[in-house]
Amino acid sequence: MRRGERGEVSLIAVLVASVLMIVILGATLKLFEGFTAKAGDATRRTEAEDQARTAINRLAQDLRNLASPTAEQPQAVDYSSGSDLIFLTVDPAGPNTGQNTTNTKRVRYCLDASRNLQEQTQTWTSAAIPAVPAHAACPSTTGWTRTRTMAAYVVNGTVPVFSVDSTVLTDISEVHVNLLVDTDIVKLPPATNLSTGVFLRNQNRRPAAAFSAAKTAGGLVLNGSSSVDPEGDTLTYKWYDGTTLVGTGITFTYLGLAVNSVHQIRLDVFDPAGLSSTVTQAATA
Repeated sequence: MRRGERGEVSLIAVLVASVLMIVILGATLKLFEGFTAKAGDATRRTEAEDQARTAINRLAQDLRNLASPTAEQPQAVDYSSGSDLIFLTVDPAGPNTGQNTTNTKRVRYCLDASRNLQEQTQTWTSAAIPAVPAHAACPSTTGWTRTRTMAAYVVNGTVPVFSVDSTVLTDISEVHVNLLVDTDIVKLPPATNLSTGVFLRNQNRRPAAAFSAAKTAGGLVLNGSSSVDPEGDTLTYKWYDGTTLVGTGITFTYLGLAVNSVHQIRLDVFDPAGLSSTVTQAATA
């Protein structure tokens, strides 16, 4: 900055200095705004991840407290899809009134259109377990006692939130949960993957039928003692020749058969909850 003969600073010099100061200040403010925005993004991401972890832990706890099945309700999982899971669990607090002495409740976790993981619960005081409420929409407004958002910014897309080990509800024994969390799908870093897996220790599993057939005078001795039930429950046995019921019991002596005649023997076994298994094999009398 040049001064005149008397030491004064020219107006042009002052204007130039002011412009430079404004440019420097603007760049500084822009840098500060960028830093603040990144810090805000990081905070939102951390909060979303913590919320998702809490949701997964809560879901896993509910699955580990799965309600024991009964003959009226042989499975604890009522519905399963990639974005929706409904099951029966034990409520630690429970209604504590009425005839629901086991404090069973129904829980639903589903991913809504706004990328929120919703939890819905159904409680009751009757002895009988009520029907599954409507669940075409997530969340549903019919039949559920309470609804709350458990996690936000869940961006799974085509990646299933829930994966199970069987398409048959009564055969499900494992549930895997996978949440992709991202507060801004355009910017880096990529989505955070949070997952867990739970073995349904209280789920009633289907028995496995097996038998042997041995010749005897005038027929066959059928033995179903090699059939097993995963829970060790007592099984019920039904013996068929083709489609004709010919006997019951863990062993059955099938008499009145022609020598060297071949029979398609079928064994159906049932556990106390009504789950069944079937095996068929040819046996020669």
